[in-house]
Amino acid sequence: MSENAVPSQTLTEYCNSLDYYNVNFDVYNRVSQRINRFSDWIDKSLPKLADSMEISLPATGTLNVLSVGAGNGTIDSRILPHLRDKVHPNVRAIFLEPDLHTFQQCQDLVGKESPRLQGIEFDWRQQTFQEYRSTAKEEDKFHFICCFNSIYYTGDMGSSLRYLYDKLHSGGILLITLVDGKSGGGQFWQFLNTSLGQEKDFFTSFDLEEACRKQNIMISEVQPIGIYVNVSCCFDPPQELTEDGRYLLDTITRSVNFAQTAAAELRKDVLRFLRSDTCSSITADGQVILDGSNSAYIIRRP
Repeated sequence: MSENAVPSQTLTEYCNSLDYYNVNFDVYNRVSQRINRFSDWIDKSLPKLADSMEISLPATGTLNVLSVGAGNGTIDSRILPHLRDKVHPNVRAIFLEPDLHTFQQCQDLVGKESPRLQGIEFDWRQQTFQEYRSTAKEEDKFHFICCFNSIYYTGDMGSSLRYLYDKLHSGGILLITLVDGKSGGGQFWQFLNTSLGQEKDFFTSFDLEEACRKQNIMISEVQPIGIYVNVSCCFDPPQELTEDGRYLLDTITRSVNFAQTAAAELRKDVLRFLRSDTCSSITADGQVILDGSNSAYIIRRP
């Protein structure tokens, strides 16, 4: 980074404003088709994953599921039927989601999808992960725990990982998805951590693997989820950015109004690296395509 770049504290983190965060991610999801890529992966991988679960439950038993950061419910409402159909017909799912608007969207979606979600009981918790930890009973255990792109917001990764692993029943699975450290998006976040001069919540798969090593938790399997984002609109001058360009740039830098508030040298360095072949590919017609691929980590408790 250039010596004239401003220190990181002058940039406001967008996750401090849930409303702004939601607007940002709506744009990112639309441009990247991220939810479609996740859904494709779930429909391909979840049946095999559910089949592989070594859990023995009586007919009157219940498969217990914890969703950390359920969001608007699109992902988890797709995962749960696979578990019901392949593992056990009775499922109880605790949904954690702190944002009221998103929480209500999730409840509305589950209501609309109720015919497809027969046999699944929902326990709604409008809580952060930290709030849940402080109120959960020690004896509560789960057969399946899902952290679909939510491990970023659980606090200390090592502590969160240990807690979630310890909450698994024997034979249970912890599923965590996050940005692949080898992808362009992962490399970009590592660049930001260095450029901004302090650790932020730019976690990637590298951080998860390191936390697993330190906690002596074995990773059973890693599967790729390819996600590619056209970020060409991020490179216009700040005063000429479209709404999509502004929101996309804020999403990938995890800040509020990065184009207008970052020092010129910092903005120049960030955009140069985003455009580099470390992060992106350039199409024949000059479009800049960021490799924002994710990795799905499958952790089993013996």
